[in-house]
Amino acid sequence: MQGSPVEVADKMSRKRAIIVAAGTLVFVLGQIFGGPQFGRGAETAHHLTRTVMWTANVVLLLLCLATGGGLLNDREVRKLVNDEVSRANYHTSAIAGFWVAMISAMLLYLVPRFSTFGGQTAIYIVVTLSVAIASLSFAFLELRAHRDA
Repeated sequence: MQGSPVEVADKMSRKRAIIVAAGTLVFVLGQIFGGPQFGRGAETAHHLTRTVMWTANVVLLLLCLATGGGLLNDREVRKLVNDEVSRANYHTSAIAGFWVAMISAMLLYLVPRFSTFGGQTAIYIVVTLSVAIASLSFAFLELRAHRDA
C-alpha cells in the first residue's frame, strides 16, 4: 500500500475489522447450517472434514484476535494498527469471550437436558460460542471506533 504509515495503518485497521466480522459471520453461519456431527461410522470422513474446517476457522479467528492481524506488515504499521484503542477493544472482546465460555460451560453442567452431551460436544459448544462472541465484539468495537473517529 502507498501512503504514509498512518494512512496505511488506518486502512489496514478498517480492513481488519471488516475481515474479522465477515470471517466470524461465515464461521457462525457454517456452524448453524452445517452443524457438527459427532457420530461414528460411515460418516467418519465427512466428520473429519468438518472437524478440520471447524478447527482451522477457530485457530484463524483466535490468531486474528491474539495478534491483531497484519503479521506481514512492517513493524511501524503494525504498531500503529494495534494502538491503545485497538488493544482496549481486544481486552474487552477477550473478557466477553471468557464470560460466554464460563456461562455456557456452567449451563452445560447444570441443565439436566445437557447431561447426555459428551465431552467433544460440550467443548465444541463452549469454544464456538466464546470465539464467535469475542470475534464479533472485537469487530464491532473496531468498526465503532473508526466510525467515531
